[in-house]
Amino acid sequence: MHLLGLVLLLALAQSARVPQEHTRPVPITQKEYDQRVQEENKKHNWGEGDLRPGQPAPDFELRRPGSDQTVRLSMFKGNKPVALIFGTYTCPIFRGQFRAVNDLADMYKSQVEFILVYVREAHPIDGLQVEENVESGILVKSPQTLQEKRAVASSCLVGLNIKFTALVDGMDNKVEQAYTAWPTRLYLIAKDGTVTWKSKPGPAGFVAAELAVAVENELER
Repeated sequence: MHLLGLVLLLALAQSARVPQEHTRPVPITQKEYDQRVQEENKKHNWGEGDLRPGQPAPDFELRRPGSDQTVRLSMFKGNKPVALIFGTYTCPIFRGQFRAVNDLADMYKSQVEFILVYVREAHPIDGLQVEENVESGILVKSPQTLQEKRAVASSCLVGLNIKFTALVDGMDNKVEQAYTAWPTRLYLIAKDGTVTWKSKPGPAGFVAAELAVAVENELER
């Protein structure tokens, strides 16, 4: 077991896990912000979702941000487990956890396929804006076209130094909805193509160290 690596990931994740998603937004009031969050959650079926461990993982084929090359989830079936990382650049907790995610992807790169699926923005400037994004200079409008969404995803790859496979969900948000993955979520898909583990709903459930434990459990089976 990569015990030292897991300890380091736990330390990194604990230090990054600050409930920043619930700070006062700009420029609306806290009451207005909370109401809009509830509306977003209801509209996009945010929450636990119906997909359960042991069920087949919904297949998908999506394009990479910077090319027309596509990747299909089912191509890894029978080969290796797949860690699915759902999120966007405008989510502070997603950004805060990503050093640990990158380390995890590097640690298990020969045993597990890591895939980022870039979904609908969590905190665009025309939506649920938060102060952390203003302070960090991450001011992104909700993409209106797939080209715009891919451009923002490319900026995310550079900003977070993501070196593993990244894909962009379509404008219909079909994959995001299939996995109940807005605003962030983590999944581990077994070699047989079934869901072996999924995190609690984001943003609070997005904890890289919990994915590390799930990966170790899967590799030891």
